Amino acid sequence: MRRDASSHAAVGISVAAIVEAALAVISERGVEGLTMRSVAERLGVRAPTLYHHVRNKDELLDLVARNAFDSFEAERLAYQRIETLDDWIAVTTTGAHRLREFYAGHPGLARLIQAKATPYRDEGDGSRAALIRAQIVALVNLGVPEPVARQVFETTARWTMAAVAAEPVGDPGDQFSLGLDFFLQGVKAHLAQPVEGSASGSRPSSS
Repeated sequence: MRRDASSHAAVGISVAAIVEAALAVISERGVEGLTMRSVAERLGVRAPTLYHHVRNKDELLDLVARNAFDSFEAERLAYQRIETLDDWIAVTTTGAHRLREFYAGHPGLARLIQAKATPYRDEGDGSRAALIRAQIVALVNLGVPEPVARQVFETTARWTMAAVAAEPVGDPGDQFSLGLDFFLQGVKAHLAQPVEGSASGSRPSSS
């Protein structure tokens, strides 16, 4: 049974603190090096105290996957302010580069997030769901049908993760930037095409 945030905080350790500690361990040791004991040590508590909040490593990994994106609040808010497709491209470009840096600094995290990916995960809780919701809603508000918006989000997320995974160690990121630009311009061209059978017969404005 999943515990809510208040049940963690009520006995002294917040979800945010647990996730922050887990991410710090992942940054140093990778996801493979994440253990309940290492997180407890990072929190400055005994392992049994952490087990009161999180039953096992699987539950810990779930907690991290749902709440790993607290530091992406600025990106979430930026999606709420977009008015054109070009705005969406700009915010998505910035966000993709931030994700690249975030995943690079937390070895194995991208693989974990992808493994925990499920349909309609934007309807869940935590910072991951909130960020996904913001991206999908932004496209819907631009006039993109929701099924298409979901497809665009999913494809963009998969491309970003695949590109990060494929990067050679020490790559300055030029190929990532170029590939991202090619990809997003293709998305823009696709979304700019008329929607067959729609009332207006048009897609979102790019200016």
